[in-house]
Amino acid sequence: MTVAQPSAPAALRLLGGLPGLLLLLCLPAVRGDCGLPPEVPNAQPVLGGLTSFPEGTAVRYECNETYVKIPGSKDSVICGRNDQWTDIEEFCNRSCSAPPRLSFAALRPPYVSQNYFPVGTVIEYDCRPGYRRVPFLPRNVTCLQNLTWSTAPEFCKKQSCRNPGELLNGHIDIPDGILFGASITFSCNPGYKLYGETTSLCLVSGNSVQWSDPLPECREIYCPAPPRIDNGIIEGERDHYVHRQSVTYLCNRGFTMIGHNSIYCTVNGEEGEWSGPPPVCKGKSVTSMAPPTVQKSTTVNVPTTKASSTSQKTSASQKTSTFQKTTTANTQGTIMLLSGTYTSRSL
Repeated sequence: MTVAQPSAPAALRLLGGLPGLLLLLCLPAVRGDCGLPPEVPNAQPVLGGLTSFPEGTAVRYECNETYVKIPGSKDSVICGRNDQWTDIEEFCNRSCSAPPRLSFAALRPPYVSQNYFPVGTVIEYDCRPGYRRVPFLPRNVTCLQNLTWSTAPEFCKKQSCRNPGELLNGHIDIPDGILFGASITFSCNPGYKLYGETTSLCLVSGNSVQWSDPLPECREIYCPAPPRIDNGIIEGERDHYVHRQSVTYLCNRGFTMIGHNSIYCTVNGEEGEWSGPPPVCKGKSVTSMAPPTVQKSTTVNVPTTKASSTSQKTSASQKTSTFQKTTTANTQGTIMLLSGTYTSRSL
């Protein structure tokens, strides 16, 4: 649509209705001057303080608020030789704002640089990497009469990484599933050490998704060789000792064991160590021996009782027996022994 030259009242509005310009507008236009630029619906000229517009002067327009320039349309006029402005058509229209940004989809290339979305405009999306298209759901949105976009259905879903499987002698923690963007964590059972990455992410790989790192390996933790002891041996010694395996010590004949006869392999952090020190084999200590037996002899002379001379006669010599009292002392006690001879007499 071609826009006509502005009337005097329209020119006053363009110049802000300034009183100082009223007289100027009532006077005949100066020769070689186009006068004020024409009105354009939903737009305003950018005058930059100009009050006269000689031949060749160009004036550009800007769209009013809530309106946008129609792509490819002309937005300026030029003062020609006949003191007339060149034709200009309406170029501003109402438009929806930029299309919504979706976490699962991106604008298709034809719409990426577009900034004009009049009512009824339909734009389409493509699924982002890591997502797959859901069949039968529309992948577009529309600019509505109230200049808002219709709600986009979730027409793209996250792709799924393969099942990570099982970790031998370990555990896989999967807190949020195995879809695109998920993270899983690896850990080993007690007595095992993890070799490899502790986590893996489900990331984009080409047109699909896959885990960022392979499964690690859980290897047994070995203890160092068990400590040896003097005057003793390790019963049933092995080449290697792993978590919870034990060793038993025996002392050589004639030696006594001090301490526990067994220690076991345990884990400190990711290193193996023994549960405690080994026992000690000590020789038997010399205990207090019993003192030798000491014998002490005591001789006691015991006279015999004389017989009465009134009734009996002695026909033979009287012999007096000598008794010895022997006392034997030892650590067990004292034993008294009596020995000797006895008196005999003839009747």
